[in-house]
Amino acid sequence: MRPIYRIIRHPSWYLWPVPGLVAFVAQRLLVDRPALVENVHTRRLFRCLSVPIGRLSSMVPFSITEWLLLIGVPLLLAGFIVWLVSLIRKRERRAARIGRLLKRLAWIISSLYLVFMLLHGLNYARQPAAVIFDLPVRERSAAELEAATNFLTLAASQLRADCSEDDQGVFVLDRGIDETLRTLSAAYDAAADRYPVLAGPPIRPKGVMLSHSWSYTGISGMYFPFLVEANVNIDMPHYQIPFTALHEIAHTRGFAREDEANFLAFLTGISDQRADIAYSAVVDAAGRALGALHDADREAWERMAANLSEAVWRDFAAANAYWKQFEGPIRETSVQINHAYLQANLQQDGVKSYGRMLDLVLAWYDDRSTTGQLDNSIAALVKKGD
Repeated sequence: MRPIYRIIRHPSWYLWPVPGLVAFVAQRLLVDRPALVENVHTRRLFRCLSVPIGRLSSMVPFSITEWLLLIGVPLLLAGFIVWLVSLIRKRERRAARIGRLLKRLAWIISSLYLVFMLLHGLNYARQPAAVIFDLPVRERSAAELEAATNFLTLAASQLRADCSEDDQGVFVLDRGIDETLRTLSAAYDAAADRYPVLAGPPIRPKGVMLSHSWSYTGISGMYFPFLVEANVNIDMPHYQIPFTALHEIAHTRGFAREDEANFLAFLTGISDQRADIAYSAVVDAAGRALGALHDADREAWERMAANLSEAVWRDFAAANAYWKQFEGPIRETSVQINHAYLQANLQQDGVKSYGRMLDLVLAWYDDRSTTGQLDNSIAALVKKGD
């Protein structure tokens, strides 16, 4: 009876599920109350917690997440081996020692899950971006899709003409990767003039040192909520880097859904006066629009594809060649894990949710066209015209 008495006497043995359970239940209950999440959590509690953490982590010029993985995992493994050897050598109270370790692990996992929810998970239940930015998301006709694609493809070609390229004729960032990442939050500052909800601290996206190896997972960027840190694959083609970094910064602003983070990468990218940043945002949207148009109207796709300059097609070809070399079981497993993660966080279509960005871009185009503001929508083109 002594073990049972001790369990009853020491609540730490059976209260460890509480933090994680509270977090899980809160997310599920609040999913039907987006206005409450928006006003109480995302714009208040989340900001209070994330802003100081993000400021501190952005002061460090390298990816803390990467170094935690490279150093922390081996240290944990070494510590476990030492503990296991000690357990084998000393037989006294072996069951109690195993129990204490399992209890500590359970408390750590449960507590980390609560922290994850506070710094990211609950934001999946906030108001949709379509509501926040007052965008008319609806089913679009092929003609409407073609009109938006026409705008995006022409803009992409115009912007590309003002960008730098290497000796192979492929896009390169004007100021290099490090300087681009260091100053990229300026795009959010520019967009915040029109959309105050995007205001926030100067987050510095971090280039990952082992990016080439990371590419085998097919992942271009990752947000680590515990540090409010945006991590970016810097081995991939340059034109994809600003868009990816802006996507990850969106998570630090409380936009957890992947389609919305993609849309904010577009929205903030076109607010930047630098042609290479705007190009990265526009060409991604143009590529997605062309893909959708190809399925809807093949003849319209051929007309719109002709809008793209040879330079843009070279960039697309370089990206396709780059990512093709990393295809394989590692990438397939990574996609499955990400799919399961997104579904566990209220994104029922999993990795397909990334593609819903186009619905928001089309709504943005509709809004700007209707209000007569389309001509000055892309800051870099406006600056060029001036």
